[in-house]
Amino acid sequence: MIELLKLLMDGLVLRDTARKGLLNWKVVLTGFGFVIFLYGTGLPAGLLYQRNPRYEWLFIATLCVDAIAFILVIVLGTRWYFRATAARNEKSPTSQ
Repeated sequence: MIELLKLLMDGLVLRDTARKGLLNWKVVLTGFGFVIFLYGTGLPAGLLYQRNPRYEWLFIATLCVDAIAFILVIVLGTRWYFRATAARNEKSPTSQ
């Protein structure tokens, strides 16, 4: 039941973002690419480590790369959001 509420909330947030003009194909493509990258690196490294514990160093290195990628996506996404919001506010002077 809680998962359904989470999905409903996600849908409402996406709808609001699309109405504000902040959701476009580049944002969606970046999100899907990031998720594919994380699953494509983390899952194989985790499975390899689970079957062969001697590859612990590879698993830790992969997690470090994934953490750096996550921080980079968060920083660049926040930067893009602030720029897009500022540009949107400049276009409509009545919204302040």
